Amino acid sequence: MNWLKNLFKKKKIVPPQRQKIKMEMSNISEAILSHLKMKTSGALLLTGDWGSGKTYHVKKHVFPVIEDQTEFIPIIVSLYGETDKTNIAQKVLFAFFDKKGEDSNLSTGTIAKNIKNFTEAIPAIKKYVDVDKLITGTGDNIFKFLPHDKLLICFDDIERMSSKIDVSDFLGLVNELVENKGCKVLLIANEEEIDKGISFKEKTIEKTIHFHSNISNILEDIVDEYDVEFKSYIIENKDWILKTLNPNIEDESDQKELKKSFSNIRTLKFAIEHFSQPYFLISAEKDLKDELTQKQLKNIWVFILAVSIEFRKPNNISFNERKNIDIQTTSLSDIDFSQLNLMDHTAEDASEETEDQWSYSKKFKKLYFNRLSETYIFHPEIYDLITSGKTIDSSRHIENLEKSFNVVEGKVSPAHELLGNFMHGYWKFSNDEFSDKLNELLVFSEKGELGDLISYLNAGVYLLGFSDLFDKSKEDVVNKLKSGISIFLEKTQLNYAMITQLEMTSGHFNEENLQNIKTFIDESIKLKEIENDKQEAIRLEKLFGEDIKALVKEFLPQHSDIRTPDKPIFHKFDINAVKTAVGNWNAEGIMDFTSLLKIRYLDTGFSERLTDELDFLENLESGISDIDFEQKTISNYTIQNQLVSRVAECKKRLNDHKNALQQTL
Repeated sequence: MNWLKNLFKKKKIVPPQRQKIKMEMSNISEAILSHLKMKTSGALLLTGDWGSGKTYHVKKHVFPVIEDQTEFIPIIVSLYGETDKTNIAQKVLFAFFDKKGEDSNLSTGTIAKNIKNFTEAIPAIKKYVDVDKLITGTGDNIFKFLPHDKLLICFDDIERMSSKIDVSDFLGLVNELVENKGCKVLLIANEEEIDKGISFKEKTIEKTIHFHSNISNILEDIVDEYDVEFKSYIIENKDWILKTLNPNIEDESDQKELKKSFSNIRTLKFAIEHFSQPYFLISAEKDLKDELTQKQLKNIWVFILAVSIEFRKPNNISFNERKNIDIQTTSLSDIDFSQLNLMDHTAEDASEETEDQWSYSKKFKKLYFNRLSETYIFHPEIYDLITSGKTIDSSRHIENLEKSFNVVEGKVSPAHELLGNFMHGYWKFSNDEFSDKLNELLVFSEKGELGDLISYLNAGVYLLGFSDLFDKSKEDVVNKLKSGISIFLEKTQLNYAMITQLEMTSGHFNEENLQNIKTFIDESIKLKEIENDKQEAIRLEKLFGEDIKALVKEFLPQHSDIRTPDKPIFHKFDINAVKTAVGNWNAEGIMDFTSLLKIRYLDTGFSERLTDELDFLENLESGISDIDFEQKTISNYTIQNQLVSRVAECKKRLNDHKNALQQTL
């Protein structure tokens, strides 16, 4: 029975070989040690914001100090969700067992089993101890088995107890432990969140310690458990990471919210864990000392931090609900050119009054990226990792990363690098070089070397705003920007994201010359779309007649959970080509096309945009009616039993949209 003897006897304290504590004994440790040494008549309260690291600090830093410098045994009991006051005593006992078991390799279950065996072997003990009550924690004898004079009981998550337990009743238990049992008690809570506050605080709480987290030390603690390489990277870049955790922003409510988010240690640990994965993927492929790689990693960290915070908030972004933060847009110039009348800031302010997906996306970028003058980039592989645990596809992630940073032959495009320098601090240029830099930016723009349309508008902000500083007329600047835009559009494939970017920014540029450029872009896109649609319709019409499976594959959405609007194009097919094709398809092709009709017209919220394709569906019906169904083939059977009814469903859906639109006119 040595296990029982060893369990309850006082242990001679021999300082163990622990990891050296990085910080000197904090004020919190000193306050708690002082409390343990003094004769006290109340508990000690450690209060601070949720997630600020109170419990982490107590376990990581305070407990080792107590165990090394005193004979006290510190144990911690979480009251999170606790619904029955009588269970608290059981939790305390088992926490004590677990603590003692660390030295004896004994678990709570082993100790409980041995107690039962011991009392069976010596029945006389049953006269004095109700063993069943001891094990189940429902009796009053539990606390009698604890070394009261050398025990520190820490009750955590008081504010998260179930409402079935009255806080006053719990504090009565604390008072009993302190005054009558001689225990030392530490309460860990966010006092502001305790319903109705702490009643009779002056009788129960002797002193209150306010916890303020030291993010720098906590950051080092968190990465201490990681690979040496990753740990070294974090420590070397600690100053910059701490800058990203500084909630410095003009709006007070936003600043308060950011401060709360950045001080949440659980979120910080969550972000660092997810950052480690792309870090190791990139370190295996790229030189970490390269300036571009360093910029990419920093951008990824800001993205992970932002998504981690927002994802962990209730009813917020998720794997399926992205609230338009996945619509990639080059950051708008956030320099205040209001005096130059180049950008319309009132439109932005008005749009943010109403919470919707676009305003959420704008605020997301403002809080986490514009605040740091960091270009916003959406990293799809990383987003999926955070929100669904999906493994990062390394090659795809690197490819997207290089594309997002406008990398040409391993380096950031000089045009974008220069524009970025203007956007993130044009005042950093010297007087001697400013004119030359403006000329360089104009040359890049005129040659069509900027990689997206919004960048031409952003370049226009600086080129027009400072036109008098580099001896160029505004008319000359506008014409050169238009030339560059034409070159860019000539070599660029238009897509939905590109059009959406322009729609999002339409209210930001109200100066006459910028509006002129914006109108030119819109008209150029329309002309390009007309020509593209003509060529695309010819290509797709050929597939429709010769390889229906290949056509279906092209129109299937890339992500089943994320849909962008389909563009009407089938109505441009030649009538005779449509009628002829359907009679030549095999059964497999017919089933594939039947499935596509469902996806395109029935399983989407954008089918009202496809009403022009009613003509195509009617031509398809006409072609079906010309088929000789007297021939008993599997293709004919599939058309009659699958395709005919599906075409009718789709026609009805589009007709409903068409009728609804006519009623609104």
